[in-house]
Amino acid sequence: MDWRDLVTITLAGVLGMVGGVFGPVGIAAGVVVGAAVGARWGARSDRIAALEDRVSAVESEATDEDA
Repeated sequence: MDWRDLVTITLAGVLGMVGGVFGPVGIAAGVVVGAAVGARWGARSDRIAALEDRVSAVESEATDEDA
């Protein structure tokens, strides 16, 4: 569990509280939407970080071969 998971949980909680204005259905919908948005953001940021790591690894291999 990293900080992105905590952001996802917090976002689900906050949107659940905002959805509480519309009653129990709003709470459930807010939690689901918050979790979905947070999970999508977390997955996207993980993919970007992994891509940056792969690019730097390929670039370092290329510089090692050139030397």
